[in-house]
Amino acid sequence: MNAKLATPLLALGFAACAHAQVLMLDFGSTASTGAETNSPYHTAASPSFTDIKWNTVTADVSSGGLFFSDTTAAAGVSVNMGVSTGTTTTIDLDANTFNQLTGSATDSLIYAGNSVGRDGMFTNTTGNPYIGVQIGGLSGGTYDIYITARNTNTGSGQAAYDQIAYAGKSSDLGDFSFTGYISSTISYAANQNPDTYRTSAWSEGENYVKLSITLSDGEYLNLAVAGNGITRGFLNSVQIVSAIPEPSTYAVIGGLAMLGFAAIRRRRRAF
Repeated sequence: MNAKLATPLLALGFAACAHAQVLMLDFGSTASTGAETNSPYHTAASPSFTDIKWNTVTADVSSGGLFFSDTTAAAGVSVNMGVSTGTTTTIDLDANTFNQLTGSATDSLIYAGNSVGRDGMFTNTTGNPYIGVQIGGLSGGTYDIYITARNTNTGSGQAAYDQIAYAGKSSDLGDFSFTGYISSTISYAANQNPDTYRTSAWSEGENYVKLSITLSDGEYLNLAVAGNGITRGFLNSVQIVSAIPEPSTYAVIGGLAMLGFAAIRRRRRAF
């Protein structure tokens, strides 16, 4: 095979075999054992997805301590957690005043057992209402981000509240303000039975949100959750999914590959 033709064809072959790379973060100390596929991405967004490797996160995780969903090491990827400074929208990554959600009230159906949506983290003072996380070391590209955010410790006496998830990026490691970031809101009504209210299935806008963002190499992904109607943000789980080509793109790749092989055959016949 002509080397000048072989190289691009090999690249096309790799592209055609591309698949989403997924980083799954389960906030809270309860490991997802036995419930690994009970998540928004598994059941609502991509039912054919079967990877089960979650990272249990309760504090900062330095580079080298994380894994992608297929169990390969997430080399260079790190997680830094923080809370807001007072009622501002700045997440202070040196402030780690967290409590853990146990899911003592909402614990059925999609929140049953070791569900990644059941346990979680929240700030333990009303003076630090917003929770945030900064992920470093991701490759440049477009990512879909699935976030679950719910106060699973409060029962039917809970007042109405929103959980507003934000996503943005920065070029430097360190504190960040989520003002101006893209956002999506989950609104929870007051006085609902926690065992039946929006617990039957993962549904976007009802019990999780999806945000999409494009990073350049070296940029940090910043996420935050803010409460509205109550004073705190809650963070239960995050799935970060690298975008993959649409089916139409694969069709184009396949067509180009066929043209390339045809060119090789014609070149061989010429000799």
